This record gives sequence, structure tokens and C-alpha cells, in this order.
Amino acid sequence: MATFRPLFRYTVYDALPAMCGVAIVALIVWTFVAFDSLPWWILAPAFVAIAWSYNWNMNCISHNFIHNPFFSNVWLNRAYSVLETLAIGVPHVFYHHYHMNHHFGDSDARGPDGTTRDWSSIYRYGKNGQPEGFWSYCLLSFFRTEVWAVLTTTAKFGWKRVAEAAVETVVLAAFWITMAIVNWRYFVFFYLTSYYLGWVLTYMESYLEHYGAEPGNPYANSVSSYHRLYNLLWFNNGYHQEHHWDPKRHWTRMAELHEEIKDQLAANGTRMLNGPHFTALIEDYFGRRRERETSATAA
Repeated sequence: MATFRPLFRYTVYDALPAMCGVAIVALIVWTFVAFDSLPWWILAPAFVAIAWSYNWNMNCISHNFIHNPFFSNVWLNRAYSVLETLAIGVPHVFYHHYHMNHHFGDSDARGPDGTTRDWSSIYRYGKNGQPEGFWSYCLLSFFRTEVWAVLTTTAKFGWKRVAEAAVETVVLAAFWITMAIVNWRYFVFFYLTSYYLGWVLTYMESYLEHYGAEPGNPYANSVSSYHRLYNLLWFNNGYHQEHHWDPKRHWTRMAELHEEIKDQLAANGTRMLNGPHFTALIEDYFGRRRERETSATAA
């Protein structure tokens, strides 16, 4: 007798990020199809929403799907990976291995060989043991992706994985070619511009998720935020140190994981923000300002 297999592998709550991924692709397709008939006051917010969606997707939707695939059925997961390919503009299999390398290195500092295990580490192009400057990291990282390393890593997982990556590459190429042929103005001025800006925003958040942390310390190599609204909208991405401690823990159980390791986090001085990760530099500025004022008052 066949046993019942639910649609979602872990929890029905995964329907929320799953549908958000569908909505992102729908928004891109809608702006493409209706581009010539839409007024600027609709195109402008749509452009901002699509650019922002890359950051939101890769830190919330794609991110959670990589660690805990949403569906019980393997073919549904494969189909969703193809959908995510269109949503982030990169074959999702490749992004999967790129992100898993991030966890392999945990934004490590440069070692004796002069480089980092984590291809996206903020220390990879830094100097004197310091992280790279914020703006150079955000603006240049897109062009410095370790393409060959990603390809060879994917190949190590066998022909099936390579075939999956090939399918996603063909689908994405067809998507881009169709846009370029049907409406090159949309493709060049709307899609590619929002695409690059979206990746810049993604690298901004990635930088701030590890800026001020302690590379090499499993309890302090990332930065966490427990801002309620941020974690509600970002599917608990604020629990970033917790996630790096246990990447397979489901996003709905991050608060539980925090309770399990909060004493170790406190003992290791894990950096914790009051607001979302995007407020990290602002919080640094006001923190230094308070320190200067306190020192001046004491003097």
C-alpha cells in the first residue's frame, strides 16, 4: 500500500518562500511583456522591486531552498531550481555550489597561501588582515566570481549534476535571448541594469552579515540581528550566526537554535545588531560617536 507523501518536505510554511520565488519571476515576465505600454510611474517601482528581489531572494528564498529543498518530490525541486535560475539570473545549480563554498570557508581570513577558502569572503581581497573596503567589495564582486572553480566543483558531483546545470543554462540563455530579440531596450536598460544593481545589493548584505565578525571562530564568524520585522520578512535570515553554526537547521527553527547556543554566543562576543544587517555601518558610526562622547565627558 502506497504511503502518503506531503507536498512539502519539512513544513507547509515553506509555501511562503516558494510562492515568493514564483512571484519574482512573474514580475520580471510581466514587466517584459508590458514594458512598452507601462507608464514610468509603474516601471520605476517595478524596477526597484526587481532589483531588490535579487538580494531578498538569494538571502531568503534561494538560500533556504539550497539548505532545505522545499518539496518532497525530487522533480518538483528540480523544477523549482529552474524557476530560481530565472529569478536570480544564474543557473541555480552553480549558485548552490557557490553558496555551499561560502559555508565551507565561513568568510575566513586569508591563510598562509595568501587566499581564502570562501570565494566570497570579505577578506579575500583585503589587505593587512583586514576586510576589503565596502564599496569595492559590493561593486566588483559580481565580476570576480570564481567561475572555473564553480564549474569544476559542480563536475565533481557527477554527470547528473552537470546535466542539471546544463538544462538551467540553456533555459536561462533562451530567456535572455528571447528578451533581447523581442525588446532589446527592455533587456539592456531595464533587465540588465536591475540585474547588476540587484547583485550589488546582494553583496552589500553579504558583506554586512560578516563585517565586524571574528573569522575562524564558529560562534562569532557572522553577525546576527533579532529585529522582529526583519526576521519576519527575511525568513529569519537575521539569525545569521546561528545559521552558520548549523546550516541545515530549518529557517522556522532559528529562534530555537538561538536558545540552544546563546550562552556560547555571549561568551564569544558574537556581534549582534539592533536593526537589519543593512544598518550595520550606521550602527558602527553611532557606536563610535557615543564612545568619543563618553571619552570626552570622562576627560
